[in-house]
Amino acid sequence: MNNLSVSKLVGSSTYLAIADDSLKDEDNAAWVMELEPEVRHAWINSIGWIRLVDRLAETELLDVERDEFQQFQEGWEWLMATGKPQPISKYRKIFQGMRERWFEDVANPANQLAIQSWDRYVQAISTYHREKLIFENCQQFEQMLQGLGASFFQVFPFVEAHQWRMIGSFGAVDQFYNILRDLREDAEQGICYLPSDVLERFGVSRQEMLELRAYSNPGYRPMMQFWLHDYLPQLYRTVYPFILASDLHPSWRILRDWSLIRYKRIERIFRRCDYDYVRFPQVYWREVKRDLVLSMPGRYGKPTMSDRSTEQAGSSGKSLAFPNRKCKLTQLMEQSGGARFAPMTVAS
Repeated sequence: MNNLSVSKLVGSSTYLAIADDSLKDEDNAAWVMELEPEVRHAWINSIGWIRLVDRLAETELLDVERDEFQQFQEGWEWLMATGKPQPISKYRKIFQGMRERWFEDVANPANQLAIQSWDRYVQAISTYHREKLIFENCQQFEQMLQGLGASFFQVFPFVEAHQWRMIGSFGAVDQFYNILRDLREDAEQGICYLPSDVLERFGVSRQEMLELRAYSNPGYRPMMQFWLHDYLPQLYRTVYPFILASDLHPSWRILRDWSLIRYKRIERIFRRCDYDYVRFPQVYWREVKRDLVLSMPGRYGKPTMSDRSTEQAGSSGKSLAFPNRKCKLTQLMEQSGGARFAPMTVAS
C-alpha cells in the first residue's frame, strides 16, 4: 500500500471537474493511509462517496448535457424510500455500501443521523453547485458551512449519536478553512463565497475578488483581518466540545489533530503573505508537499536537505517538526497538543 495515496483511492482527478483536487485530498486526509486496513477501508469509502458526489455535480456544472449527478440523486432517493439500491444503477455498488453501513441497522440512532446528514449533504451539493452563487449575508454563508461542511463530517465512520452535533461543528470550521485556502482558485472559476454584507462593510467589491485585484484595495487587508481575528475565533468556540472530547474513536483523534495543524498552517501562511490570496497558493502548496514528505517519508519520498533544515527549524513555529520517524502520526499529534485549544491569533 505504500505506493498508494488517498487521492488515488478516492479518484480525486476522475471525472470532468473544475480542478484536480489530488493535493487537496492529501492535505486533508493523507493520515488515513496510516490506519489499520479495516479502519482505513471505512474511511476511504466515505471520502470516496463525498468526492464522487462533488465531482458529479461539478461535471454537470461544466457540461449541462451531462446528468450524472441527477442520476445519483435519484438513486439515493430510491435507497431512502426502499432501503435497497436500484436494481439497475450505474452507482449500485456505492448504494450497496451505504445500505450495508446505514440501512441494515436503521434503528441505530447513529445510522439514522448519518442517513439524515448524507441526505442534507446531497441536497447542499445540488444547491451550491451553480453559476453566479452569491451569499448576501453571513447567515446564508453559515447555512452553507453547515449544509456542506457539517454534513459530510457527520457521515464519516465511527461516529456515535452523542458526538454527531459536535462533529458537525468541526466540519463547518473545516469548510471555512477550505474556502479561505481556495480563495484564488475559486475566483479564477468565477466564484466568491464571501458574503456581500462583509464585502460591502470593507468597501471591497465581488468583482475585485474575482479579477484577483482585491489585494490592492485598502479595505481588503482589514477585511481579511476581520475573518481571521474576529469571525474565526467566534466560529472556533463552537468546536471546543469536539476538541476536548476524550471518547472519540482513535481515527477521529488523528483527524482532529491533523486538521488543527492544517488550520494553523493556513493561518500562518496567510499572514506570511500579508493576506495576499493571489500569492498564497504558491507558498501554501509548497509547504504542504514538504510537510507530507517530513511526516510520511515512506509514502511521499525521502526529505531533501532543504526539507531537513526546515524540519530542524520547526521549533520556530514556521513548520511542522518530526524529530524521528518510528511513530510518525503519534508524534505529530503530540506536537499539536500545545495549540489544540484555539486557532492562532497573532502573526508568526
